[in-house]
Amino acid sequence: MTLLTGKSVIITGIGPGLGRVIAEEAARLGADVAMVSRSGAIMAEVAASAPAGARMIAIQADITSDADCAAVAEQTVAAFGMIDGLVNSAYRPGDIKPVMDIDLDELARAFDVTVLGTLRMIRAVVPQMERQGGGAIVNIGSQVARKHVMNQGGYAATKAAQSALTRYLAIELGPKNIRFNTPSFGWTISPPARAWLEQQEADGGPSVSESIAGIAGGLALNRVPADEEYARAALALVSDYFSSVTGATLDVNGGEYMPL
Repeated sequence: MTLLTGKSVIITGIGPGLGRVIAEEAARLGADVAMVSRSGAIMAEVAASAPAGARMIAIQADITSDADCAAVAEQTVAAFGMIDGLVNSAYRPGDIKPVMDIDLDELARAFDVTVLGTLRMIRAVVPQMERQGGGAIVNIGSQVARKHVMNQGGYAATKAAQSALTRYLAIELGPKNIRFNTPSFGWTISPPARAWLEQQEADGGPSVSESIAGIAGGLALNRVPADEEYARAALALVSDYFSSVTGATLDVNGGEYMPL
């Protein structure tokens, strides 16, 4: 038996970054996995490489739509009978600029995905979790909401709002045995992050390898955590090993940020 055997988990944001890795790891850990994305291409890749016997479904949906979120919950229950966990991994980074230069319409779009989309998905799954006696919801966070990172103010605002919802919902739905937690992730060298580093190099900045070495040098572990390590940290919060943990923020960053 593995960590998530017998559990049904919805994972949003199955794209080229951490979302797909979380889905892959959930299947390896024994979960029945409902993948959610606007595009089906990467979900098909994940399903094709799943371990033998893994149960995975792919649901094309837009989390800015109440109807789509409701359909995700309905299709997951139809496939697996339960919704034990929800990992809200979908996000929109918005403008990577100083706060005073952020386009407010783009910031509103980022909030619609990262904050309101997360809340729409929560509202879609909570009735089922109440009927079955509980569940675990993980809202993927970022250390940019906990420490200053250059030109990340808009993204930080969305993640800080999401984190606040985590704490309030933990209190409001704790009596229903529904847990809410936020793993706050640090640097990752996922494809989107690597693309950003490559752009910095193309613009005359340090090479990708130099940038990664510089990032690693600022971490207590002296290495950037692998995407799989971030994924396992998020999924551990879904598991019964954390059955008494709710309203928590878990810093997962290789030791870059250590709050008192």
